Amino acid sequence: MALRPFLPELDDFAHHNHFNILHPILRLVALSLELPEETLVERHNFNRTGETTVTFKKWRSDDAEEKSKNVWLKGHTDTGSITILWSQPIGGLQIMAPDGRWKWVRHINNSLVVNTGDMMRFFTGGYYKPTIHRVIQPPSDQRTYDRLGGYYFVMPDDDVRLLPFGESPVLKRVGIERQCLDEDAPSCENGRKERWVERGVEEEVIEGIVVKEGSRIAFYQEKKLSYEVVNFLDRGN
Repeated sequence: MALRPFLPELDDFAHHNHFNILHPILRLVALSLELPEETLVERHNFNRTGETTVTFKKWRSDDAEEKSKNVWLKGHTDTGSITILWSQPIGGLQIMAPDGRWKWVRHINNSLVVNTGDMMRFFTGGYYKPTIHRVIQPPSDQRTYDRLGGYYFVMPDDDVRLLPFGESPVLKRVGIERQCLDEDAPSCENGRKERWVERGVEEEVIEGIVVKEGSRIAFYQEKKLSYEVVNFLDRGN
């Protein structure tokens, strides 16, 4: 109920992320594969059924730091195709470099961080690999501040199958890294649910709110788009 007064703002924010940021990124990816410009856009419709999510998180330092070895969110990849992170001045985000070492993501004013996810690896036959990232305790001079994050987690439409673009001239030249046989390729909906099961995340609908127990994340669903607010996230679990 607390979110209802802000739904128009959240909807505007979602529209901005989807049409002004996501769609240009998807067009660039398609062009890089020498595919028609709208190939990926057509698989990411704003009003189709799916799990694209606007997310806001607040991270706080506390006594759990020592137990989690200062790691707030363990290294992982995102399930979807693209994640848009609004850069913010409190550090903590790191990505794994090709050499296996963790690298800080530097804050740049008025900038975005864009991660590729697991479903983009399916679509591009491994050409675009998912970004391995984590969140750790901020540097010592920033630890008295709350870390606020704004994110747009992008999922393709539920009925889209996770098949590589075999018609891409680029993939024909470099080869396709298949995640499964084409006939076994799941829909995005089933692929997403299988990934949640692997991570031990179960979902339950409570008073119209989808609650994913494994991660203590609550979704408020409106207009087929999920708005997520997390006041505190258990780190290291």
